[in-house]
Amino acid sequence: MTRRVRIAIAVLAGLAIATGTTIWWKLFRVTLQPAWITADGRDNYFYGSVGAGQTPGIPYWIWLSLPRMFPEYLPAPGGYAALGLSWEEGREMPVGFAKQRVGYIRVTGNCALCHAFSSRSPGNDVPTITAATPGRSIDIQPLLGFLRRCAQDPRFNPDEILATVDQATRLSIPDRLLYRFFLVPRARGALLDPASVLFDPSLLEHRRDPQSTAPFSEPSMKALEQQMKAVEMSAPQP
Repeated sequence: MTRRVRIAIAVLAGLAIATGTTIWWKLFRVTLQPAWITADGRDNYFYGSVGAGQTPGIPYWIWLSLPRMFPEYLPAPGGYAALGLSWEEGREMPVGFAKQRVGYIRVTGNCALCHAFSSRSPGNDVPTITAATPGRSIDIQPLLGFLRRCAQDPRFNPDEILATVDQATRLSIPDRLLYRFFLVPRARGALLDPASVLFDPSLLEHRRDPQSTAPFSEPSMKALEQQMKAVEMSAPQP
């Protein structure tokens, strides 16, 4: 083997390693959620990630842009809150949405998206959020329908999505390329079936068959099931 061939092989190997590392960093690297979420049981239930690595989720900047781009698909002003979702005052996103970096920052759904609900007492403008009530779940079809209609709109394209993102932040060049050539096209196709984007396979199966215990066979999901039961037992009865 000549010296030139050895150099060429070394260069190609280096490029392959660099490419693989970049792909892992931008698509699969897991960063833990902030301690204010994971250290508190209530916040973890409301905002904790459940299987974010098992679903593409909605890329965060797309999630943020959709109500701004497509207000006509919302039943009223107010962004995601107009879809009947609970939203704690001062929080970045509604209860039931989890934000986590798995390669890119993605938004997924958790148990609270279907089980937590808000109510207002007379004379009180601040809603009270109930974590869960036995036998009661929230209708998230308005949310799923909104996401699906956004994906079907021809304006859901890299140019217009990124123009809206630019109003909120300036993406780095690598992230801008990632959104333009991969995340936006993939999200548009995936959001035609929005439930499979929001929920990991275990929660998706539980949503289809709430009586099934199969999705909670893994230790982490068993722990989540026990947490849900504790939340339901401590919740006030309707």
